[in-house]
Amino acid sequence: MFIKENISKVMTFLYQTKNCLSCGVRIRFGDIDCPHCGAELEDLYIEWATKLLRSLNCEERN
Repeated sequence: MFIKENISKVMTFLYQTKNCLSCGVRIRFGDIDCPHCGAELEDLYIEWATKLLRSLNCEERN
């Protein structure tokens, strides 16, 4: 059951709309730069991945 719950969480995160942090345009999956303003999207993806890991109860390990 735990695996199915985590798969469901991942799928939910994948379907979330992501918007450029600079201009607000909707970002398609796989874009590395904003197609509108050219801003790099790394910070957006880091924020997205951090939220996903928290949702999956993964702890930061160094």
